[in-house]
Amino acid sequence: MLLARRLPRFYRRLNHLSVVLAAIDATVHRTPQQIFAAEHSLIQLQIEWEHFVRDLVLDSATGQFDNSSGQVTSPTFPDLRSREAAAHKLVALYPRRRFEPDWYLPAEAIGAAMRLDVSNFPQIALELGVTPWPIDELRHLRNFISHKSKRSALNVRGTGIIGASRGIDVLSVAFQFGPSGVKRYVEWINFSKGAAKRLVA
Repeated sequence: MLLARRLPRFYRRLNHLSVVLAAIDATVHRTPQQIFAAEHSLIQLQIEWEHFVRDLVLDSATGQFDNSSGQVTSPTFPDLRSREAAAHKLVALYPRRRFEPDWYLPAEAIGAAMRLDVSNFPQIALELGVTPWPIDELRHLRNFISHKSKRSALNVRGTGIIGASRGIDVLSVAFQFGPSGVKRYVEWINFSKGAAKRLVA
C-alpha cells in the first residue's frame, strides 16, 4: 500500500476546515458560536497535522507501505506489523518515557523516526527539519486558544505575528495576511498539504 494513499483523506479534512474558516472570515459581525467554531477549527487543524505525522512514522515502521523509492521498512524491528505495535515499541525505546512523543514538534517526530529506524528517515528528517518551522505560529496560537495563559501569550508574541503591545485576538491573527500575501490560516493549510505530500512521496 502506498503511503500517498493517506493524502486524500488528510486533504479533505483540511479543505473542510478551510471552508469553515473562510465562511467565518467573510462574516462582518461574528456570533460567539462562530468565534468558537473558528477557534475549534484552528485547534483541529493542528491536531490533523499531528495525527498525520504520527500515522506516517508509525506506519513506516510496519513494512506494510511503499513510497516512490519502494517498500518502507524498519531493518532493526522487522517484526512490527501494525501501527499499535510500532507505538508500543517506540515508547519502550525511550529511557524514561511512558507516553508517545509530542508529534507536533518536528524534533520529537524526527527522533521517533530515528529510534524506529525507518528507511524513509532521511526524507522525514529533511522535511520536518525545516527551520524556521512555518506552522509553529499555528501551534502557539492553538495553545493560546486552549490555555489563555501568560506563557502561551508570550509564545504567540514570540512568533512575531502580533505586536508586543497588542492584545491577542485569535481570529484577527488567523485572518490577517501573512508574508506570502494570503491569509495566515491559508498559509498554514497550504504548508501542511505541501509538507504531507513531500513526506509520502
